[in-house]
Amino acid sequence: MSTSSRFGSDETYLACLLDRLSVKIQRLAADSRTLKPGDTFLACAGEQHDARNDIPQAIALGVNAVIWEKQGFSWKPEWKIPNLGISGLRHEAGKIASQVYDHPSRHLRLVGITGTNGKTTCSHWYAQTMMTLGEKTAIIGTLGHGFPGALNHANHTTPDAVYLQQLMADYLQHGARSLVMEASSHGLSQDRLAGSEFSIAVLTNLTRDHLDYHGSMDAYAAAKAKLFFWEGLQHAVLNLDEVLGVELSQQLAWKDVSIIGYGFRQPDPSARTTGNQKILYGSNLRFTTQHISFDVEFCNRRASLQCNVTGRYNAYNLLAVLATLLASNVDLDDAITALQQVQPIPGRMEKLGGGDQPIVIVDYAHTPDALNEVLTGLRETLAGTRMKKRIRKNQAKLVCVIGCGGDRDRGKRPLIGEIASHLADEVIITSDNPRNENPADIINEIMLGASGKHCTAEADRTAAIYRAIHGARKGDIVLIAGKGAETHQEIQGKKYPFDDREVVRQVLHDLAGPELQVQG
Repeated sequence: MSTSSRFGSDETYLACLLDRLSVKIQRLAADSRTLKPGDTFLACAGEQHDARNDIPQAIALGVNAVIWEKQGFSWKPEWKIPNLGISGLRHEAGKIASQVYDHPSRHLRLVGITGTNGKTTCSHWYAQTMMTLGEKTAIIGTLGHGFPGALNHANHTTPDAVYLQQLMADYLQHGARSLVMEASSHGLSQDRLAGSEFSIAVLTNLTRDHLDYHGSMDAYAAAKAKLFFWEGLQHAVLNLDEVLGVELSQQLAWKDVSIIGYGFRQPDPSARTTGNQKILYGSNLRFTTQHISFDVEFCNRRASLQCNVTGRYNAYNLLAVLATLLASNVDLDDAITALQQVQPIPGRMEKLGGGDQPIVIVDYAHTPDALNEVLTGLRETLAGTRMKKRIRKNQAKLVCVIGCGGDRDRGKRPLIGEIASHLADEVIITSDNPRNENPADIINEIMLGASGKHCTAEADRTAAIYRAIHGARKGDIVLIAGKGAETHQEIQGKKYPFDDREVVRQVLHDLAGPELQVQG
């Protein structure tokens, strides 16, 4: 039997293996930058960095032992410290950490949310709602980790496997009963979730993104799908308006997993409660610049939901969260009551301005599908406003400021340009996080898909935002897309302070008359 297979099936074997170190493991660390005297260092061979090169530094810092990747490496005799070589250490790191921290995920309702878009919003709304219902719930994701209203900064959406187990153990000590986390495709592919025992897996959607890493949509989908075949998974929440959601529901139909499918497309009546599957159906969707409302049906029960958030695709996010609450054994009426109190998420359809000024929406939309959904929803919102107020069509416009990140999938750039030019009345193509690329080259590739005189380029993002808002009027909507709540701009390997929302606030402040500024 191989070491890897033993880890997966025999915890006693794993405990015995760790006992070979003859040291008491109190804290593990896989990142040498976080090491403290007395830690046990896991030296994995990663895709970007081989931590085995940091072993001398770790020993000098005073670690009590080193567990190291055995493949293609030899321990040096001059390293006089307890050590253990393991093949496939990156895959086993999470299981080792789970063992050391007493399997924290077993004592939590662990919810993993995966998909191209909506992970952050869904995870935060789930946590907010569970807190309202009296269940202390932690969050791990793009905006940070911790409890709602008290998040710590995070470098990655999904932390490394060792740090993840440490975080879960810490949340347990602070009274958490549930934990919701964003399960990124990178995290799933790189075994960062190994050792975690999920109660609920949620699929939001699957559209083009991260092809620079995965290489193809099939590989990207396969990475996401791993979460739904997790050993011990109890519930799967699937978007049945997505092809992948339907495929997963069919593949899981005969497994010991409870499935709740959700969507706004009328389901086949015969499929509503088939086997281990139930369906949450949304209908009669209505939205304005102030709120979203729709009706729901679940197991022959009906209810209505209204939330003070904006954006068409947020309706899907709300439906996904509602389905996840039902999978968490929350009653439908209680779930609706609590969900109606959710608050907007920073940088996700975040609304600024309004009143006598144009409405400005700051959103993270950086994929073709996300941009299409946001602009389509805002276009429909404008149309509804015109009808209610009987404003002529040419008196309210939709403006879009958009760019693309450097060192990422170049194929989506012309698609972004095409979508923006098709759905917005005015488009300003600008810089996002150019990273190591020339911003002008990125802008030119976006412009290849754009068409019409209403599309212009402005490499300076601050200037682009100023131009968009200065050119808009009361009743217009300006979308600043791509960066959301990010507080930096990455240029040639360096990060510079930059926050779309702060720029927007400054522009709106400058536009306000002296009287409004004094009143504010």
